[in-house]
Amino acid sequence: MRSLLQRVSNIRLLAVAPRGHRATQGQTGIMIELLKNIGRRLASNAYVNEASISHGIVIPVLGQLGWDTADPLQVVPEFANERGRVDFALIGLGQKPAIFVEVKQPGRAQDGDRQLFEYSFHEGVPLCVLTDGREWSFYLPGGQGSYDDRRVYRLQLDNRDPAESQAILERYLSRSGVRDQSAFEHARQDYQNIAGRREALQMIPNAWNALIGEENDVLIETLTDKAEALSGYTPYPADVIRFLSQLRPYGNSSDRSPQANLISNIAKEQLDDVSAAAESTSAGKSSPPAASRSVSWTLFGQNYSADNASIALAQILRAITKRDPAKIPALAAALQTPKRQHIARSAADISPGRPDLARAADIGNGWMVGLNIANRTKMAVIREVCKAYGLSMPKDLDVQLPNA
Repeated sequence: MRSLLQRVSNIRLLAVAPRGHRATQGQTGIMIELLKNIGRRLASNAYVNEASISHGIVIPVLGQLGWDTADPLQVVPEFANERGRVDFALIGLGQKPAIFVEVKQPGRAQDGDRQLFEYSFHEGVPLCVLTDGREWSFYLPGGQGSYDDRRVYRLQLDNRDPAESQAILERYLSRSGVRDQSAFEHARQDYQNIAGRREALQMIPNAWNALIGEENDVLIETLTDKAEALSGYTPYPADVIRFLSQLRPYGNSSDRSPQANLISNIAKEQLDDVSAAAESTSAGKSSPPAASRSVSWTLFGQNYSADNASIALAQILRAITKRDPAKIPALAAALQTPKRQHIARSAADISPGRPDLARAADIGNGWMVGLNIANRTKMAVIREVCKAYGLSMPKDLDVQLPNA
């Protein structure tokens, strides 16, 4: 019996004894086990009211975070001021409240935030917490915006790994963090990060509308290159510009998709082009030539051409690498990136992460070059090949791919 009482006494001391910001391995194990037990009880809806949450969750958690919950100089339950009461006040430097913790009924974690903020403002408390045991919301009362804007973190205790929950609770609520002010610094940093991210997020629709509302060269070039990489053919610049101009601006409630608008307009213009061509023919005029996708180049003084950039890439590499096939393995290694092998033994090896997008052409001696790349990348491959084989551009090879 005496041994049992001694073990119970030791557990009580561990629960309330102040500790440093960094928990020891044994203390960490106790906190993890506590959070696991709380999670199991939450799953069975064992905490039925504010009192059970306070005594079964909040007080034990505060004890593991270094607070002596039996010492009114550290934790004041039912803290009263002129405006009412707060369930717990955690006392910081100068014996002043540093954190308010308000406990709500299960499922009511979002209620009472206005009252809690009023208490916090009146007392000058830099951080406050609203919890129903399952959900913990950490607020910076001195921040700007709505109550939601001033929430620096929301922890769902039963949905997080106990180790993660422990790290978050220690970040904002450890007694050592309150005493050295690092808890409040963490809260301010997190608030600023969230506020900046929110502002950037709000600007994304405006940025998108601006991009599709003007002929943005970078966007046009990127879309053109990707379309060519996927199809092997260069789209007409006018078609790319038309597609971008008819993408639905953010906030437009039109039910008609940009693709449908584009297809409809292109079909109409094709009919107009047929009529114009017929009129030109009847008037003895020739119709304007279609845009060319062909590529021309000169290699060692000889002129060559291909229907598109992909075919040109394969033919150029085939002509150069056959001069010394033994250099191909080193060339393939030099061109390899974490996600792609531009030169490999098979199409599947070209893009191992996305074999469904692999398109390749034979360059001889059992090697292949990937084609599902933008023209700028094709030019980079060609330059690397010339470097490996000691060729000078444009002296030995003179080539320019569209949009490269």
